[in-house]
Amino acid sequence: MIGFEISIDGQKACTAAIGDVGVVSVIATWVRRASRAPTSGQMVRAQFEEELTLDVGGLDHDPDGAGVNVKWLDRSLRVGQRITVTVVDTAHIDPPVSRQREDPASAEQRKREYYERLKREYGDV
Repeated sequence: MIGFEISIDGQKACTAAIGDVGVVSVIATWVRRASRAPTSGQMVRAQFEEELTLDVGGLDHDPDGAGVNVKWLDRSLRVGQRITVTVVDTAHIDPPVSRQREDPASAEQRKREYYERLKREYGDV
């Protein structure tokens, strides 16, 4: 199966892949945003918080068709680190560190809310 072998600073971190049907993604993210005051929740203009992260995850499905969010990596990075993503065709993958099955009722509710929002925005065409 097609997957991604991830290395950080020359050290293998994981090999991630999904079987016949699913999604695997590798996302490096940098975020800088205004901090919120701990008590009031108000934005603090002079202070910022930053995140530099690497996420390797995806979507699989249980035999009954329910979606399962999987994650191999969710870690902080530092400036200067080298991330290598190699596309591989392999039968040997690392098991995800987490699997979170979607609740079908919650998924249906989110879809309904999305539909209703779009209907309000665009009308019932």
